[in-house]
Amino acid sequence: MNRFVAIDIGQLRLGMYVHLGVGWLRHPFPVNSFKITTEEQLKTLQSLKLSQIQFDPARSDPEVTEDAVADKAESEKPSQAGSLENWRATMQSVQERFQAALACFDAVQAMVPADLSAARARSDEMVGDYVTQLASERDISLHLMFEGGRSSASVHGLNTAVMSLLLGKALGMQDQSLQDLGVAALLHDLGKIPLHIPASDCVLNQMAAGTVQPTFPYAHHVGESVALTQAMGYAPSVTTAIAQHHEWADGSGFPLGLLAADMDMGGQILALVNNYERLCNPPTALTGMTPHEALASLYGQYRHRYAPEVLRALVQTLGVYPPGSWVELSDGSQGMVVCVNTRQALKPSVLVYKPEAGQGNRQVVELAQQLELGIRRGLHKAQILPKALAVLQPNQHLCYFFDSSVTAVAEKVTS
Repeated sequence: MNRFVAIDIGQLRLGMYVHLGVGWLRHPFPVNSFKITTEEQLKTLQSLKLSQIQFDPARSDPEVTEDAVADKAESEKPSQAGSLENWRATMQSVQERFQAALACFDAVQAMVPADLSAARARSDEMVGDYVTQLASERDISLHLMFEGGRSSASVHGLNTAVMSLLLGKALGMQDQSLQDLGVAALLHDLGKIPLHIPASDCVLNQMAAGTVQPTFPYAHHVGESVALTQAMGYAPSVTTAIAQHHEWADGSGFPLGLLAADMDMGGQILALVNNYERLCNPPTALTGMTPHEALASLYGQYRHRYAPEVLRALVQTLGVYPPGSWVELSDGSQGMVVCVNTRQALKPSVLVYKPEAGQGNRQVVELAQQLELGIRRGLHKAQILPKALAVLQPNQHLCYFFDSSVTAVAEKVTS
């Protein structure tokens, strides 16, 4: 049983034993769990601008425990209805933006190589809108989207751009550097168009260093992408990141076999996100990993290929169970992660199969607002109940998009 209780940040008091459910790079304290003993600690916690915080009544001073629990019971009025409808409404809004983004990127690719100036204008405008939104918002949520029959090339480019921007922001990139990263991520495979490389001819290059190298024409798409973006007039920060999107920190990538010291930060981010996306969405969908499995692989057998701070930031941004991950909750129910707030990445929203719940046997559970419920383990798709698989209907391709809406506070979210 979870011994921590979620309370509003305004209810913090001296003597409370608290737990910070955010990454260690996002707060100045040496540990995530401690008792508040000074006014300075209290003010620092309040300055983090978290909507809620966890505290342990058993390890807090007795005089503050009873009042805090009473305040929580009085202030929180959990709603037992409407969460599934609210999720659907949010999804519809984000889905419309996602489809518009895919249509815009389709248009960009259709302009290559005939009208590179127009392709650049559309790309700059598209990424610029995202950078502006990311710069103005602290709470960003990454959602699982529905592909709507779009090409895998468009999905891959947009997925890579969205996740690269989130990772770049987490690593402190701002303004023009974030804009350049987003454009590089969006256009990194542009060279496949004139080379007529089909989407199915995708090389993961997951082999051990020094074994099989990518074959022509695939190996040449990196240079072709660089040449096209140079012709579009992009700065070296863009073209260098594109040139390095298949390089790895240990020197086993291609085309130049660079080491981490030789790579720009944009190139390191793009190489990591590109590989993560391909692990989740390989040419043959049946061989794809769940996002949780992909992160485990990157952090396990492939971790030597990435700079530690970049890999750590990816996990902190997406959480251990990124959108699209199959999970089993602590009550035994199965579901798919559909949304992760980057400030509470360890407490995602899960679409759960609940035969008794009605509403199509589905229930939205927001773990950030739960006291007793959590994720017990990640699941492979083969471990999902056939009925759950049919009800939750995962995509052939995992697609991502973000919004900046802040999740409403509630103790429980049910259908």
